Amino acid sequence: RFLHGFLIVCSLAQSVAFLGYGPTLVLSGRSQSSISPLSRTLAEFCCSGKPRTRFTSPLASASSAPNSLDPLIFQAKSEILASLAVIEDPTRGDSIVSLSAVKNLELDCDAGTVSFVVELGAPDLKGEIKMACDEAVRELDWVKDVSITMTALPPEDEMRQASMQAATGLQKVKNVILCASCKGGVGKSTTAVNFAFTLQSMGYKVGIMDMDVYGPSLPTMVVPDRPFNPEVDIVGNAISPVVASGVKLMSVGFINPQDSFVLRGAKVSPLVQQLISTTQWGDLDYLVIDMPPGTGDIHLTLSQMENLKIDAAVIVTTPQRLSFVDVVKGVEMFDKVGVPSVAVVENMAYLDTSPLQASVDAFAAKHSLPPDAKDELLELVGAGEALFGAGHRKRLAEMWGIENTYSLPLNGDIAKQGDAGVPYVLQNPDGAVSAVFKELAESVVAEVRRMKEEPDSTPVVTYDSETNEIVVNGKQRIAPLDLRRLCRSPANDPKRVPEGIAPKQMVPLGRYAVQIIWSDGHQSLMPYRAFVEGYDK
Repeated sequence: RFLHGFLIVCSLAQSVAFLGYGPTLVLSGRSQSSISPLSRTLAEFCCSGKPRTRFTSPLASASSAPNSLDPLIFQAKSEILASLAVIEDPTRGDSIVSLSAVKNLELDCDAGTVSFVVELGAPDLKGEIKMACDEAVRELDWVKDVSITMTALPPEDEMRQASMQAATGLQKVKNVILCASCKGGVGKSTTAVNFAFTLQSMGYKVGIMDMDVYGPSLPTMVVPDRPFNPEVDIVGNAISPVVASGVKLMSVGFINPQDSFVLRGAKVSPLVQQLISTTQWGDLDYLVIDMPPGTGDIHLTLSQMENLKIDAAVIVTTPQRLSFVDVVKGVEMFDKVGVPSVAVVENMAYLDTSPLQASVDAFAAKHSLPPDAKDELLELVGAGEALFGAGHRKRLAEMWGIENTYSLPLNGDIAKQGDAGVPYVLQNPDGAVSAVFKELAESVVAEVRRMKEEPDSTPVVTYDSETNEIVVNGKQRIAPLDLRRLCRSPANDPKRVPEGIAPKQMVPLGRYAVQIIWSDGHQSLMPYRAFVEGYDK
């Protein structure tokens, strides 16, 4: 051990002193008494006689001259790196120290704290490498606390290809539905969970994939029949989902409930692909994917996966105008990547006062209220208040032709059930809210079936410049002036449309509408049902 430590210190000292680089290390206030005499002798021996004038390092304190370096720094560094040198990256088959995978090493020896980043070739899903690093460093007698951040490199092309070949989990999944929002905090995860369990209650085989790797919600909202066990549920390249009441569940929160994933966009994409495609979903009628907020890397990654065909998206919003603006962004994003938005759920649309009606009955009986007074009180209590405004369901239908829009109330029981780990629709299958979820599920099933049975049902809209007519499906012809007057945009005045108006550009937006840029600069979003003959949706 003496010779082994001696050689490590020599090697590190020579590398740093002569080459002028090494892992970034911050050493604050290490006392002389915390270093053994033998360690101090070795460090001083390794540093003696070296041409330090060639060395400029961030390891030196701000007040030190660039060519002065405390030999104790070498010892501190050697203790940490020597402890980690025995740990291998399982993907690349070499020591994490040899691979320069240990980064941003920081020490405070007075406090006994150590922190660093380990960058592996693939995500440490089981947390085994992190645990091994933690145990190795804690063996040093002066270390009291260790903070480790695990990251992963983007896979090389050959690794990605091999991963795709091994990714067989989606082969028997018939339909994939995204549940998305572009605004956080609108109840998207709650909607996704209850929507999925409603599908299951209708007799379908269903799975839920929680795609929010930064803030997974599924482990809190649904308690599985048995906990996820990495030793049993991860075998080779295959991950077995957990199950709750017949619905299969997967989330990074099940695999590694203790740690957060600190990943940039380029590194989160491989993790997303690995999670969804190596999970052994088996035979599923519907896989519901709970998306993270926004329109970022995860959304684009899923839409571009070769072995994942997304059939439809359900957009979740709230009545506020700010949320409506984001709904428009979400629908446009999904249209650009070829994912049709088939339904919109307006969550927290009104305050659900129905639980108070039983209290009204008791109050009326206690105070001997006459029947008309009781009825009036029930009417006031049962009306429900739109706390966040009237909402935008009608406007969504007019703009996009999305008629599958549903309002969910602000109901305390829904939140309680989510916190308790039991979906609301399981606990209250006959309630009014559960009935709304059933309507949503039925409409999505019908839309997906219709799209697969009628894949070419989207109208073809072109412009005939010779006759100055808009042509629909090669048969129906409409004058541009007449079509422009049908535009429901607040910026459009049907009575003031220029006589010589003509379309400059027409872009289909999904199966519901076409965007038209007119010669006067105005833009119209025209639902097909507003002008296409025989179009029933």
